[in-house]
Amino acid sequence: MLNNSILFWSLCIWCVLAPEAIISQGLADNSGPSHQIEFRHDNDFLFLTDRYYSSGLFITYRTLLNKGFLKKGEEQLSFSLSQEVYTPSQTQATNPEVFDIPYAGFSGLTASWSVAKENELISASVLLGVAGPNSGAGGFQRWFHNVVDISESPLWIDELPNSFHANLYFSQIKEWNISSAPLGILFAFKSNLALGTRDIYIEPEGIFYFGKRNELPQSIAYDRIRSVDREIYVGFRFSYRQVFHNGLLEGNLINNNAAFTTPATNSVLRLGLDFNNRFKRSDVKFGIRYNTAESPLAKAHKYIILAYGYRF
Repeated sequence: MLNNSILFWSLCIWCVLAPEAIISQGLADNSGPSHQIEFRHDNDFLFLTDRYYSSGLFITYRTLLNKGFLKKGEEQLSFSLSQEVYTPSQTQATNPEVFDIPYAGFSGLTASWSVAKENELISASVLLGVAGPNSGAGGFQRWFHNVVDISESPLWIDELPNSFHANLYFSQIKEWNISSAPLGILFAFKSNLALGTRDIYIEPEGIFYFGKRNELPQSIAYDRIRSVDREIYVGFRFSYRQVFHNGLLEGNLINNNAAFTTPATNSVLRLGLDFNNRFKRSDVKFGIRYNTAESPLAKAHKYIILAYGYRF
């Protein structure tokens, strides 16, 4: 099991580092930043909870393409390593029949392509990953709790078994400038679609932005990395997710041999607050996320997002 985890993470690291050499002929070579490394951490600790989506770690590399697939628009590629931790509320219970969701760990690699035009962005992503003990998520959480010693470590009983996942994600964004002065106000509508063994859903989303923000193809709001112009703004987002399958609650869609699973709630409301600041080559992000119960046995949940990216 340990050897499988080491092999998986070695493959993931190679997949992140190799693309730069493979696609170097297509990278943007004009002035301004054309690469970014970002570190992101999600956690619910500020809300004094340790349940449901308990934490997430993400390391992302982004690069601009000079010779892309389309004639118009600025194209980017990104590669992201991630590890996510999901736990029930009853982290000290030994009987899984009282759990509101199963223990689930997930580690994966996401490759994304996007193109941005004046007021529109289209993106497509492929996620490959493993759920279960081989993800290393449960072991990492237990290690962290033992080292920090701030609370008892979750027991990780009847964790979802090892399984491979593949998923596709698509999104399209349209944006409108409502006001430029004295306070910049923009509104964006985003359509999200997920298909695969981990997630199947559709999710329309609306986002309001207030403050100093660059145009869509140059903005930190959509992880665009070209501009060094200052941005500082607040964003409010709201969405409705129609869920058809959640593999981290219901098990793998194709090969589910989990000892314990829970059904997924079909309708989930999601709210968010963002505070983003871009200065020179640094991007700093702070966010709060809230969602209604994702399982009939669970409750609503909220967590924070912290991220720092450097462009070069």
